[in-house]
Amino acid sequence: MKVQSKPYIILSAAMTIDGKIASNKGDTEISDEKDWKEVHKLRTKVDAIMVGKNTILVDNPKLHIKFYSHSGYYRIVVDSNLTIPISSNIITYKPEIYPTIICTTEKVPIEKINEYKSKNINIVSSGRSERVDIKNLLPKLYKMGIKSILLEGGGNLNWSFIKEDLVDEIRLTIAPLIIGGRDAITLVEGDGFIYMKDAPRYHLSKVKTRNNYLKLKFFKVK
Repeated sequence: MKVQSKPYIILSAAMTIDGKIASNKGDTEISDEKDWKEVHKLRTKVDAIMVGKNTILVDNPKLHIKFYSHSGYYRIVVDSNLTIPISSNIITYKPEIYPTIICTTEKVPIEKINEYKSKNINIVSSGRSERVDIKNLLPKLYKMGIKSILLEGGGNLNWSFIKEDLVDEIRLTIAPLIIGGRDAITLVEGDGFIYMKDAPRYHLSKVKTRNNYLKLKFFKVK
């Protein structure tokens, strides 16, 4: 079977020493200012940035680019039930520069889809189960001209990509913090693999330290 083309996926995240990307109360303030500037610079090099719906519901981010000149990109939200508010910043903030795509399932009623489309939001449906079929979604996004995606998802969205071995590159910042908490979100959540042999493999290509922060770059083993 011919392999369908998909966007190049870069998973980008900041985490604590113990692997948490947020506290058990949802605090995500892990990066310092210099790290944020590096993240925004990386955003200028991709066609789209992707997050899960919980990021929108908790943080209501604009997902724009600061510090650097740019021509904009797509903001993509994976929202299986199409529930993020139409008043969200990701929808209302400068849509002419940062058009929004919401990825949902084929189970969402057409009436609800049309409500979002009336706000010039592009809806892409993928999968007939309870969650968006990520593997089926990516070729659709590729056909829309999206050749690279910066994945800034939460732990569950990250797992959706990792379990299908869809992540091509990983950019990690490890902050000099240990926060603990069994309910604090880790870099990758989900069910996880039962056996180590089933996990995707990556090779470490770059290591950089700065003010006790550790920067790591990995590429998928082909």
